[in-house]
Amino acid sequence: MQSTSLRNYCEKNDLIFHLHVVENQIPNTYLVLESLVEKANHYDGIVMCSVSMLPNDPTTRRSVVTRVLAQGCKLHFTFEQLVVSSIDQIADLEEFVSLIDLSQNQNSIAHALDGNN
Repeated sequence: MQSTSLRNYCEKNDLIFHLHVVENQIPNTYLVLESLVEKANHYDGIVMCSVSMLPNDPTTRRSVVTRVLAQGCKLHFTFEQLVVSSIDQIADLEEFVSLIDLSQNQNSIAHALDGNN
């Protein structure tokens, strides 16, 4: 499903779909992402399904995004319909991620409270 979503996004936005890669399922390990970051200068953009695929740690996340952008590569997030193309947008991306985290935390609290009734 993710591959189809990424392929459709690329077609819709006139981007060349090269290869769908999958990150390992080891928590807080981003080996595949780091290899893409190292080669970002070879791409116009890196397309991900969601900002939630970026590292959870804000410092690590900012480092990844900064290194990609510094190589002239954009970051596309299909579910959020968001494109980050300049260093100036990192603060906006961080605020967006914070809002998502806040929303998820509120949903978890509400679900826990509902379970206690």
